[in-house]
Amino acid sequence: IIQRVHESEAEYAILNFWNFPEGLGLKVKVGKYSPHAPRGQELSLSEEMIEWAIGVPETPHSVCSESCSPGFRKTTQEGKATCCFDCAPCPENEISNETVTFHPCHGI
Repeated sequence: IIQRVHESEAEYAILNFWNFPEGLGLKVKVGKYSPHAPRGQELSLSEEMIEWAIGVPETPHSVCSESCSPGFRKTTQEGKATCCFDCAPCPENEISNETVTFHPCHGI
């Protein structure tokens, strides 16, 4: 569940719904999204606070795409969610040495 925190600022609380016996439920803040935070710090998440469904022992992996390898960059897939991407080789005279490439390739 994502809930807007401030009307004047675009900051969102990320809530996890915890189910308890007898039908009791509780919304617990597990993180926040601040689009105006420094690049790479927009999303803050406390994974240890997330209660997954019974039988799910760890954080699920993305159903869209795995990370790109060094030398490649992420390119969006038209008409799909932003988490879905293709890995394209960096153009000539540009490199990327990060395994998870959120930024474009850089000139050398």
